[in-house]
Amino acid sequence: MTKFLFLLLVVQITFAQEVSLEMSLQNIVIRGISNPIKATIENTKCADVVIKSDAAKIEYYRDCNFNLIPSTERRELVINFYKIKQKDTVFVTKKIYRVIDFPDPIPTLAGIEEGSISEEKFKKHFSIGKFDSYSEYACINFGITSYTMMVVRGTTSVGISKNIGNRASEETKKLIALVKSGDQVYITNLECKVLDQVRLLDDIRFDIK
Repeated sequence: MTKFLFLLLVVQITFAQEVSLEMSLQNIVIRGISNPIKATIENTKCADVVIKSDAAKIEYYRDCNFNLIPSTERRELVINFYKIKQKDTVFVTKKIYRVIDFPDPIPTLAGIEEGSISEEKFKKHFSIGKFDSYSEYACINFGITSYTMMVVRGTTSVGISKNIGNRASEETKKLIALVKSGDQVYITNLECKVLDQVRLLDDIRFDIK
């Protein structure tokens, strides 16, 4: 009996292999976008690593790197790990990862999320349409589809303009020309198109210095 248990233990250790999946967010994938991941199996060449899921599109491109696009409506995604051995595809293990919806992008002006910006830089970048948004979860820029600008000087409103798209309308350009050092510029009603959906983003404020 003792010999049998020892043999069983040796067999289990022999076939156990370390499996890892590297991603930008630990154990989390984002629904609806391409998630770059790196999958490895101990003592297995990248060309022999295979991962599959019934609820995601997975594409291999090089050096154990994959693109994974979750399609599931559930909050969890099961990924199965396989390796190719002697022309057979052998199941190794499965792991479960959390799925989240794509978070709202962050609006920016000339790379500044909000806060202090010089009068010159504000006028230059805002008037030529450098107002955009980005996500820290994906290398994608998302165009602003509409916004409202309000300029405040002390306790007095200098003016308000509504804008369609991220490029300044004639009305908005006139308001930009009035901006001076010491003003506060509020951007409200910010809308952005994300994954074919229009989302309302948080308001932001620029302090003109």
